[in-house]
Amino acid sequence: MNTIAAHHAIRRHPIAFSTLVVATAGTIEVVLSVAHDLLPFQLSVLTVGILSGAVLSLLGGLTISRLDLWRELGLVGRPARARTLLWFLPFVIFGLLPLTQGFEVTPGRVAAAVAFGVLIAFWKLTVLGLLLHALLHRGARSGAALAAAFWAGMHAVFGILTGAFVTPTLVLALSYLFLSFAFIAVRLRTSLLWPLVGSYALLLATASAVQTDDASNLADSVQAILPALGVSVLLAVYGLAAWPRRRRAAVQQPGLDRSVETSV
Repeated sequence: MNTIAAHHAIRRHPIAFSTLVVATAGTIEVVLSVAHDLLPFQLSVLTVGILSGAVLSLLGGLTISRLDLWRELGLVGRPARARTLLWFLPFVIFGLLPLTQGFEVTPGRVAAAVAFGVLIAFWKLTVLGLLLHALLHRGARSGAALAAAFWAGMHAVFGILTGAFVTPTLVLALSYLFLSFAFIAVRLRTSLLWPLVGSYALLLATASAVQTDDASNLADSVQAILPALGVSVLLAVYGLAAWPRRRRAAVQQPGLDRSVETSV
């Protein structure tokens, strides 16, 4: 299937494409988790995240290249104005918050945390970008809502299938729902996704640097998730403020002559 035909297929079957994207990423994540459990030795959460992130980032990059979507998703490109980048400032601040807990700096730990943050942020926001690309043709509001729901649901299913505690995982998925809405709103406002990858990578890197070997998605209580939920709600409120009122979203696809109106 050539690129134009693939884009038409995505446009005709956005839900099927979105389900395929999430299911593919989820299957790979679960398979890698099971493979890790079968090893005669145990790797750290950070190491497992780096390995799975590398695999999923590679597949994500290949998919984007095959569909020629680097610019359409906002993963490359310059801001229209320098001040456009200010829309991403709250996410940078969010990314720095874990450092308030303090952490022990070692070159190996910092390098591993940076690798973890970049790889996980890239593949997760690649998935969100692909979901939004497919679903936005249903309208800005419904497309954004569906993309956020798919993204949050992906995290919930992944967590439960890989052995996380159910209730905290569902609460964490709710925080991902709010966070993804904020991501989508700023993506539509600026037509850029790469600054979100950078700021999300910063968050994941700083969080992994200050944590012990326990990941947040393995928390055994809802109380441990509440700070993340609270911050994500604040970012969702920011997303409401950032939501574009009168503009056309930059989602025009190769071979297609129609973009999507995002005015409300």
